[in-house]
Amino acid sequence: MEKRVVLPGEKIADGRAKIPHTFFDGEATYAEVIGTLDEEGRYIALESAYRPSVGDTIIGIVTNIRRAGYLVDLNLPQEGLIVGRDVKVKLQRGDIVMCRVKMVTEVGDTELGEVRRLPRGKVVDFPPSKTPRLIGRKSSMLNLLREHAEGDVMVGNNGYVWISEKSNIPLVLKAISLVKQKAHRSGLTDEMAEMLKKETQG
Repeated sequence: MEKRVVLPGEKIADGRAKIPHTFFDGEATYAEVIGTLDEEGRYIALESAYRPSVGDTIIGIVTNIRRAGYLVDLNLPQEGLIVGRDVKVKLQRGDIVMCRVKMVTEVGDTELGEVRRLPRGKVVDFPPSKTPRLIGRKSSMLNLLREHAEGDVMVGNNGYVWISEKSNIPLVLKAISLVKQKAHRSGLTDEMAEMLKKETQG
């Protein structure tokens, strides 16, 4: 069954629902941008820019070293900041990190915590609004991808995807492209499983 397209301003739930890219008017929750609603009532925005929220998991690339800490490319107009005292390892320019958003100021400055330096790998850009589909329910899509790629893959809420250099990188890129094109369709996990099986056994 195809997911139903939801237009901006369309009601998606009674009461307040804490869902990205929605707004609450006092009685119900409405879509802020175009998206889809599946048969279980889950809303996924299809076209929207990433806006950091406290607690988000993000993947970034260290771009500069400052006395106060490290500047990080977050796939946003503004870089994020890792305060030096919040990281246990010494970072270098070009290091790939996985962090959580610790604080977002009114002007959009983002402070990061729970910093983990990732091993060498490839970082690709993916539409942030479609990351829930790439991860899947209870990480089903992501675990499927890891299994067939025989390596680790991490997805940040900000749209950066890290692929371990030990993975089958061409296979992961093909899978990511499939999700990007068909995020609005039902049955995507089954289609992904069939594609991965064909690619790895063929």
